Amino acid sequence: MPYYVFAWIASFSAGIYVVIMKLTSKYSIKNPWFFNFLWAIAVMFFTGIPALFRGASLPQDWLPVILASIFSALFHAGFIFSVSLLDVSTLSPLFNFRSVFAVLLGVLFLGEYFSTLQWIIIGGIVIAGVLATIDENFSLKSFFKPAIAVGLLTMLFLAISNALTKQALVNNELWTANFWIALLKLIVIIPTIPLFYKDFSRIKFNQIASISLLAVFSTFANVTSSIGYRTNVGVSSLIMAVPFSMIMVFILSFFAPKLLEKHSLKVYALRFIAAIIMIYGTTYLY
Repeated sequence: MPYYVFAWIASFSAGIYVVIMKLTSKYSIKNPWFFNFLWAIAVMFFTGIPALFRGASLPQDWLPVILASIFSALFHAGFIFSVSLLDVSTLSPLFNFRSVFAVLLGVLFLGEYFSTLQWIIIGGIVIAGVLATIDENFSLKSFFKPAIAVGLLTMLFLAISNALTKQALVNNELWTANFWIALLKLIVIIPTIPLFYKDFSRIKFNQIASISLLAVFSTFANVTSSIGYRTNVGVSSLIMAVPFSMIMVFILSFFAPKLLEKHSLKVYALRFIAAIIMIYGTTYLY
């Protein structure tokens, strides 16, 4: 199949697993720390075990692998908290801040130069990000909430994690890096066990099923997106930016308004316009 088919599959799969995360956090696993730990175990199972069969060994360059696992763990924890605190239609556009943070990290630590136009585009993305958080009150105060701060911090962790993962792949084989990042990420969050250990005695089948389904779709999205990125980064990145999770919750708001979220058409229109502006802007940052 052409690379862009894999990119579309990855984008759709990513949208599904974001919706599954929201449903799981709302109805199945209330404790975000317990959710985070179960997800880390699932990732280790679906990523780590196949990596061993593909010949994963000891890394040649440990530092980026260790740092990538730490920031990956921070991203996953932040993502779960963000999903539990924010509407999917608010969180989905915030992913475009990942590109903004990546650019700023390049300027601060790599000495990269960006034109005046690119800085204007960054400003436009930030403004659109503010609009994406607007609710029925149509007040800019909706952006200045702790939940939004958690979401933005999560995107910063994602940008750093992606950069460190790329660095880890410079001197380490793909499956080796994947295995050790997954394993070390699980080890990093072991100290959080006192925050949820009582939940183990109350674990239910639907919780295991939700986490397994989440792991399947997230792994599927990662694999298919890698195929797309390997052939054409630009087009694949644009396809991956399509907010399928946002589209899904918008459709669900008509048929099951109490399931996830329900807003007026004006609010959704504003959020979709903001998302389109952010996606369009990010294509000019690289």
